Amino acid sequence: MMLVILSSAFAGQGALLDPDFTTALCQAWNESALPADLGRQGSEWIDSAESFGHQTIVVGRRDCQAWPKVQLVIDADASGRAVCTSGGAFTGGGFQWKFEPTTEQWASFTDGFGPMQMPGIMKGFVGPYPTAAANMGNFEIFFALAGELALALDVDWSCAGADMEEVRDEISDIDRADMREILGR
Repeated sequence: MMLVILSSAFAGQGALLDPDFTTALCQAWNESALPADLGRQGSEWIDSAESFGHQTIVVGRRDCQAWPKVQLVIDADASGRAVCTSGGAFTGGGFQWKFEPTTEQWASFTDGFGPMQMPGIMKGFVGPYPTAAANMGNFEIFFALAGELALALDVDWSCAGADMEEVRDEISDIDRADMREILGR
């Protein structure tokens, strides 16, 4: 149901990690397990990186150097849940987290993410490593959520710099049952 609502709100066929996609990803975040899992009653990630209830996550695609970065802003709500309050183009300024997997890695991570995939996002990674390691399962949910949304919205994964043959192969290999299991659906 959520993806149907998001699909109708998504203007045209956007692209993976463009500002419109990231706005929809913010909405999907709030419908997932992430607000509770990352909140004060969960892993307490919302207060990590000296953020005290406010996190900015900058994401991009390392192989797409000309592609603009995007951001998700996550704030603790009154109950301490880690709620996404905005998503869109990176506006500059400070952030607590940054990661830039390649486009192929974004597709690969959609149906499973764990310690073996960490090297894929370490180049350009910003954030406290111990906190990232402690939240590996939440990274897995985040990547599955982004992949599910990208597939539901039929976004364009291409960009200058991406090996589109490899990206297409990786997309065709996505195990949707594994993705749904990660998302608890």
